[in-house]
Amino acid sequence: MTPSVFDRANAVGKYAAKLIFDLQREYTAESGSNARSRARLARLRRDLDGTAPTWMSIGEELFAQWPQELEAPADDSPEFDRQVNAVKVALELYAVHQQSKGQGVAQKYQTDPSSRMTFGRACRRITPDPEQAKGVLRRLRVVESASDFNGVVRGVRTLIMLMRGADVQIDYGSLARDLYLIQLPSQRGKVFQSWGRDYYYSKQSSNNNR
Repeated sequence: MTPSVFDRANAVGKYAAKLIFDLQREYTAESGSNARSRARLARLRRDLDGTAPTWMSIGEELFAQWPQELEAPADDSPEFDRQVNAVKVALELYAVHQQSKGQGVAQKYQTDPSSRMTFGRACRRITPDPEQAKGVLRRLRVVESASDFNGVVRGVRTLIMLMRGADVQIDYGSLARDLYLIQLPSQRGKVFQSWGRDYYYSKQSSNNNR
């Protein structure tokens, strides 16, 4: 039976989360972040900046454990490319987020979906100040209006950096899933709808709990 687009999206999220949790576990070990994990994070950050060689530097991170649940590596496969894009960008954004942080920034898996720090919920956590929150909303609108995937990534990165400054964790499995779906024209609007829902619903819940 052919997997649905949501089966594929969930598999992408699961794989990205595994890679990120393994890296986070190594980086935040009690013995302190060792040279290997720091170097891995630095390679991933440089790749997102586009200032260093890419595939030969980070290929092992992506492909050494590539799961059977995802599209088999192949040339001229748009589906494989979408899956690689989502996992690769999630890893790179995590590397930016984790930089110089002693505690892990990737939220541990939550069985209760309402407890997961989705991208929309994490954006809401950046600042409780309504005036500063206007800047967050402006950046979210820039992401939504981006004309291509690279534009989305650039916008998401600015928000991840704000999360880093505010010590906000995020569910990177959920974000990787969204990054996969956002590349599909039929699903792009639904991703932004979920981000808006999670952002504003969190806001309403916070206000009601005061």
